[in-house]
Amino acid sequence: MEHFQVIIVGAGPAGAACAKILHEAGIAVLILEKEKLPRNKICSGVLFGQTQELLQKYFGALPPANVYCKPRTIDAANILEWGREKGFRPYAWEIPRDGHEFPKVYYNIWRSRFDTWLVQQSGTQVRENCLARSFAVEEGKVLVQVFQKDLKLLEPPGGNPNQILSCDYLVGADGGSSSVRRLLDPSWYNRESAAIIYQVYCPVIDRGTLQDSRWYVFLEPGFGDILSCAHSKDAYLTLCVGGFKGRDLQAGMEAFKVFLREQFHVALEQEERVEGCILHPGPPDLGKGKILLTGEAAGFMYLNGEGISAAIDSGHCAGTALAQALQDGSDALEIYNQNTAGIMRHMQKCKEQAHFLAG
Repeated sequence: MEHFQVIIVGAGPAGAACAKILHEAGIAVLILEKEKLPRNKICSGVLFGQTQELLQKYFGALPPANVYCKPRTIDAANILEWGREKGFRPYAWEIPRDGHEFPKVYYNIWRSRFDTWLVQQSGTQVRENCLARSFAVEEGKVLVQVFQKDLKLLEPPGGNPNQILSCDYLVGADGGSSSVRRLLDPSWYNRESAAIIYQVYCPVIDRGTLQDSRWYVFLEPGFGDILSCAHSKDAYLTLCVGGFKGRDLQAGMEAFKVFLREQFHVALEQEERVEGCILHPGPPDLGKGKILLTGEAAGFMYLNGEGISAAIDSGHCAGTALAQALQDGSDALEIYNQNTAGIMRHMQKCKEQAHFLAG
């Protein structure tokens, strides 16, 4: 049975940030990713000011040129909310933290390329197309049952795709639909407060009166229960709607397209890609015992659902806690709880200033 000191489920920003600090501490760590990288992931794909600073601090650099799409930058002042009576006005998607102002020029990226670059920067071994199906704690070790979807990636070749891996700690960094958190708390996934996000990529025929370098926000109940967005990525207009369980978001998306056509003269081709995810608002859950949760799997999000900054932030905190626990035998969860105190404070400020519900 293969053994690692830490196994991380999920190759997103939280998993990469956690893995990087563990790898640098000389800890044997493995990332399990259920898809083949690069893989698409629903997200605005915008690096806010805090994200940029965290990347510089923890990864030493901003992404390379191939990660960005056009327009490359979006000014904070060009994120606009539309209202039927007042027209357009600025929409805040980031606030200062402990009095510190972040850069106001944001970067427009492809998440598939960004996540791939980020996990490469971690220096950690990644096992792709590998599902973490279940886990159990036995004699102080975590046994993780995995399934290798791509038989060509089996180690050793020709082996059994169903395997058991062993680790000292397991980290759930697998997003808002986290399989790790669902196994820890089966009731969590079905909570009524969960929001469903539906996003499409449509080739643009004519942007009408919408400008390429702006990001548009609409809080119209005809489209969904939470904000709807439109912004450009290369030759596409990315449209996003969201709602709580029971909302017909496909109908909401079609209504959104009609609205953009009639109100702003936008002409689009049929969508080429459709994505979806679930967000779970509520107090973060850091995990239990030998199992730590981080990023959206733990419920870490900043203003109006911004997740990349919170993922890198919390992932680094989790990695720091695990490195210390493995080195001196201290309680990883207790250290992690202390490390995330600043994140919790900032999340509370973001909650107080949140503005994303429609109607």
